[in-house]
Amino acid sequence: MGHEISKSEQNTINKECRKYFDNREPTKENTFVNESTSQVEHQESEEKDILHKIRELAQEHFHTLKRYPSKKELYTVNLITDGYLETSFMISSLLKVCITALDAERTPNSVVPEPEHNIREVLGYILNMIPYEEMEFLDKIRHILPDLETK
Repeated sequence: MGHEISKSEQNTINKECRKYFDNREPTKENTFVNESTSQVEHQESEEKDILHKIRELAQEHFHTLKRYPSKKELYTVNLITDGYLETSFMISSLLKVCITALDAERTPNSVVPEPEHNIREVLGYILNMIPYEEMEFLDKIRHILPDLETK
């Protein structure tokens, strides 16, 4: 059918066209083209700057969630503990709080002798799991993109 243009031929044509347009005398038509091109280049530059700022903020603030190694759609939350014993106490406290929450009378029993202590401990874990750094990042992104409207 027709002749396909190779990449090198296409690049040569593009260079020649640029030379032609760059060396022409300014007219109303090509001034408009240059202004439009300049506006597009300026917008692309602004978008690159915004993307660069977003990447910097992400590196600075995304710490709470870590990508799960074998599944890209999953994340892990790391809790800092002194070791296995403290980790087991954390798990035990979570279970005790669940038992206490299910107990309508909210009285101590043989399984959960100090429910207030366990509830306080679990609420502390929950506070430590809230992604404050990421929330700060989202606020900064919102200020960088002021014209963005939420739907």
